[in-house]
Amino acid sequence: MFKSVKYIYYMLLTLCYLEVVNMTDLDTVLSIIENPTRRRILEALVREPHYPLQLSRELRMSQQAIMKHLKVLEENNLVRSFLMESDRGGPARKVYVPVRGFSILVDVGPGLFNVEILSRENFEIESRTDLNMQEKENIDFDLFCKKYAEMRNQIEAIDKELEELQNRRRALIEKKEKILSETRELVESSIGDYEARRVIYESVKHPTLTATQIAKALGLRDEVVEDILGTINGGS
Repeated sequence: MFKSVKYIYYMLLTLCYLEVVNMTDLDTVLSIIENPTRRRILEALVREPHYPLQLSRELRMSQQAIMKHLKVLEENNLVRSFLMESDRGGPARKVYVPVRGFSILVDVGPGLFNVEILSRENFEIESRTDLNMQEKENIDFDLFCKKYAEMRNQIEAIDKELEELQNRRRALIEKKEKILSETRELVESSIGDYEARRVIYESVKHPTLTATQIAKALGLRDEVVEDILGTINGGS
């Protein structure tokens, strides 16, 4: 368990969630992770930093193929590489670590289509000195087992809380779908103009958007949207 290897620790200095509305960024991320090999590489890297050779052995692929995928991930700022000196006196080797975390939410249902990416981008890589064999021999195994059990319990508690949040979110999404379905029926039965229906529906679906923002989202002129919303708000 405690064999002599070089460990790299990376620290999350700041954790922040940013709602990204740039569809180009979302499309880029989706195009990258749709590849199953790149997903497996990311799965390995979030567990611990890897050399290309380690990934090649774990994924049972050639290093050339692994390097091709790592290049895509690095060019799109999902991973970062740096040289690390060998603890056996050999040449320095390139190590890869993740530098961006994200979650992708996709909601599709009656009257509802929403895709967004929640990014966690402020990662900082910190290298620490080797844990040599003497240091590892001094590690208290009982302490290790205690810490191991504590971390499992913490993750179990977090997973339970996340499940509760997901259930709450599911209930809210179902409620939102119902309201949007009612909105669609009301708008279709009351408004004859197609562009007006689009504007009204968008203003209900995204109530915090301004007329200018709605116009940009729908590809319409500002004055068109302002006129439609002005008529509706004036009659309410």
